[in-house]
Amino acid sequence: MRIPKLGEVKFRLTRPLGGRIKTAAIRRDAAGRWHVSFGVHTGRDAAPPNGQPPVGVDFGVKQAAYLSAETEPRLMPHTLTKGEQRRLAGLERRRERQIREAKRHCGGKYSNRLRRTLRAIAELKARQARRRADFTHKLTTDLAKSHGLVAIEDLRVKQMTRSARGTQSEPGVHVSQKAGLNRAVLDNAPGERRRQLAYKWPAYGSELILVPPARTSQTCGACNLWDPASRTTRDTFACTGCGHTDDADHNASVVILGRAFPDQAGAASAAGHCGVQHASTGQARPATPRTCTGSTREPLNPSSAVAQSLSDIEGYKESLQVTAGRMSKNKRVSGLPRDTPKLSA
Repeated sequence: MRIPKLGEVKFRLTRPLGGRIKTAAIRRDAAGRWHVSFGVHTGRDAAPPNGQPPVGVDFGVKQAAYLSAETEPRLMPHTLTKGEQRRLAGLERRRERQIREAKRHCGGKYSNRLRRTLRAIAELKARQARRRADFTHKLTTDLAKSHGLVAIEDLRVKQMTRSARGTQSEPGVHVSQKAGLNRAVLDNAPGERRRQLAYKWPAYGSELILVPPARTSQTCGACNLWDPASRTTRDTFACTGCGHTDDADHNASVVILGRAFPDQAGAASAAGHCGVQHASTGQARPATPRTCTGSTREPLNPSSAVAQSLSDIEGYKESLQVTAGRMSKNKRVSGLPRDTPKLSA
C-alpha cells in the first residue's frame, strides 16, 4: 500500500476485499497499533424485503437494548472483568503519582516507568473497546437479520452527553453525577449502533426508521397517554389513565414501534384519547446513511491506470496501489504532535 509522504507500507490482509477499492482510511488505536480500512464497491443491489416482523428498540444505560417483541432485555457483558477493573484503577493511580513526581523532580519529562504504565493502560482501554465493538456488531446484525423493520429513537448523542460543568461565573450543579451518566451513555454507544444499522439494513432486507425521542419513557404503550407521573420508578411504568403496567424500557420500545406506524397506532403523533395532555411526537422518518462533507478520505483517481485496471468482481483482486487520503496533523501517519509524550514499543 502506497501512503503519501511515507511510501510503500506492508500490511496484513485479514479478509478478501471483494470489489473495487474506492477509499482507504488509516487509524491508530489506543494501544498504538495501526489499522487500514478499505472502502470497496461490490456492485451488489439492496436485498429484497426479508418479510420478518417489525420491532421497536430502546437503547438504554442500565440495559443495552430492550426489544418490543421480547420480555427480557439485551444486556452487554462487562467490557472489563473485575480483576481488569482493579488493575486499571491501580494503573491510573500509579500514572497520576508518576506524573506528579516527574513534574516535581524531572521538569515534566516522562520516565521509562511512566511510559510502561501508559502502555499498560492503553492496552486495557483497547481491549475494552474491542469487546464493546464486538457486542455492538452482533446486536446490530441480529436486529437487521431478524426483523423487517427496526424503529429506534432519533437521538442527539452529542447534546445528551454535554458536560454540566458550566462556566467559572455560572458553575453547574451535580457535575460528577452528570459525568457518570455521560460515561454510561457513551459506553453503550447508541450513535455507533445507529450507524451500523444504517448500513446493514439494505444488505439484509430490513428497514430502519428513526422516531422522535421526546417523552417516549413517559408515554403509555397501550393508550398513548403521556403523564410524567406514570413513571413511578426507574424500572417501573404504571399508566395513570388505563392502569397498564410494564417495565419502563419495554414500554418505551412499544411506544417507539407505535410511532413508526402513526396511522396504524391511531395517530400516535397527535393527542391520545385519555383526556389529558399528550406529547407531540412529530413524524417518523426513514434512516439514510449520513455523508460527511468534510471527509478527508479521497477516492482513487478514476483516470489513473490503477483505477482502470480494477473491475467489480466478487472475489479479491489485488490492487497495485492504494492512495490514502490526507490526515490531520493530530493523527498524521508520521506520528503524534511533538509536544505529546511518545510511548516506546
